[in-house]
Amino acid sequence: MNATMMVLLLLGHGPSQPPSPPAGEKADNKAEAEEARAIARKLADEYVFQLDKQSGLRLRREPEPVFRWLLQLDRRFYSDVYVWTHEGRPEVIAAITNIYGARRAMETEIHSLSATLPLLSHDGKVVWEPEHPGVELKPLSGAPKPGTTAVARLSQMRTLAAQFSVVVDYGSKNKEDMRLLPAPVYRYASEKQGATDGALFAFVRGTDPEAFLMIEARKGGEGVEWQYAFARFVGHASLRAVRDGREVWQVDALPVKVNTDPKQPYFGLRKYSDFPVVK
Repeated sequence: MNATMMVLLLLGHGPSQPPSPPAGEKADNKAEAEEARAIARKLADEYVFQLDKQSGLRLRREPEPVFRWLLQLDRRFYSDVYVWTHEGRPEVIAAITNIYGARRAMETEIHSLSATLPLLSHDGKVVWEPEHPGVELKPLSGAPKPGTTAVARLSQMRTLAAQFSVVVDYGSKNKEDMRLLPAPVYRYASEKQGATDGALFAFVRGTDPEAFLMIEARKGGEGVEWQYAFARFVGHASLRAVRDGREVWQVDALPVKVNTDPKQPYFGLRKYSDFPVVK
């Protein structure tokens, strides 16, 4: 096995495009990959996300992963990323990752994209209930007015996303510039929630997303304007985003006990050798 082989499948611009197997996937891992995806789908089906505790409104999961990545080193990582929405707007993003190696493991990585307080139940128990909103949208200074067509707005969002750079610091002088995927992993609109248009962009290390950038056309102080927010997708590293030479977002590395704290907007679950039975 090539120790640096990484395969990524980026799934379109929205919820209408179903996934297909990553190109170049090795034949001897095909059954393993299919099993991992079946397990991820089963678990995603079992997860019940609600918009907030008060309303009890259940979020809608997009039927297919919006993003999928595969990493093959000494262990094999198969990750499917899903979004859950309310009135068309993504409120939660979660990656379900199956890890094959000397010891089997499964991780679920969750981040709230909501201005409210969503919660997650599994097997009838609340397992995640953050005490703080997941994102705070801010105006994109100097950005043009949102275009009048969907095509024009997509072009603007891609240009605006490219104005950001993100550096991840894993400690011990190990810093890396993240690579922005030029196409959004998810595109949406929600008139009821005031989002004329919106998209999620991924900043990746290799193929693994370490941060997501949300860009939305929303009503601001001077009419409809572009706004943005970042969401971390790694706990053991610090992240820093820069635009026009100015730091616009920064988060520190998290202690493990914080990374697994169900009261935080960013939350991780890990299980060893305890997986859903796929029937």
